[in-house]
Amino acid sequence: MAKLELNLHTKTGDVQYEEHHVSGQKYLDLMNMKIEFEKAKTITIVDVLEERLKFTASLFSDEKVTAEAILQGTDPWELIPMLDRIEDAVLGVVPGEEKKEV
Repeated sequence: MAKLELNLHTKTGDVQYEEHHVSGQKYLDLMNMKIEFEKAKTITIVDVLEERLKFTASLFSDEKVTAEAILQGTDPWELIPMLDRIEDAVLGVVPGEEKKEV
């Protein structure tokens, strides 16, 4: 079973990308990204979204998974829940369990 799954809509149909191994470095990268958000004196929701998209794309080894591909292949109402779900997987959050503060 894949550790991470990402379904993107394309012109030719839906494509599922899977990643079976994610380096522990990605956990640290996620924490550093969140710290940078907190430290930023001025940051927009667009800046946050763009960084989250880049981070999510970096988790997949398939070169077709880019921030732009994720943005174009995800319905707007699914974008934030999908980013949250993938970040939760990196953090080791089990669906249905209460999140632990890091």
